[in-house]
Amino acid sequence: MKLLSSSQITTSVVISFLYILPVVLILTKVISFSDRFLVLTITGALIIGLAMLNEIAPADLGFNHQNLLPAIKDILPVTIISSVLMIVFYLNHGMRIDNTGIPWYFYVFYISLSSPLQEFLYRSYLFNRLAQIQLNQGSIIIITAILYSFAHSIYQDLLTVLLSLIIGLYWAYHYNRFKNFYSITLSHTILGIIAILTGSV
Repeated sequence: MKLLSSSQITTSVVISFLYILPVVLILTKVISFSDRFLVLTITGALIIGLAMLNEIAPADLGFNHQNLLPAIKDILPVTIISSVLMIVFYLNHGMRIDNTGIPWYFYVFYISLSSPLQEFLYRSYLFNRLAQIQLNQGSIIIITAILYSFAHSIYQDLLTVLLSLIIGLYWAYHYNRFKNFYSITLSHTILGIIAILTGSV
């Protein structure tokens, strides 16, 4: 029986305790659903700390300006089409989920912290972490998308989970091609804001 390497063990621990456990604790109501963004912030801070501790180069986490324009050109069509579909659905059917009570400052939080943190967690850091244990690109894309979708299970809405999986696969595919944090965060922010405003998720 082949023993796991130290890198594989570390990756398993990180995923188990920082990507899976917090979601399970919210689903089982050990942690209140209302504290979900606090959990995201704490988890994000821990992951950023790990990245700094491991001295991962910014470029290896997608902080790359050199291919920003091609990356944005690549991701914009899907972002625009998805946005239009959500708006058309809203105009014809109204809000699927009533988000009218969300205060304005939530959107400031979402744009400035929530969306960038999610992309750092589920694309930037996780891609780098999984690449270190020599998983192939297809496996990394699937694993990151599944973990991203699983995080949305706290909303206990099957369509939200499925849509998160679909867009998570696309974002992972895009990030795998361009390794650009900025383009993926731009797309996430646009789609996330429109999804919330139209009550799609």
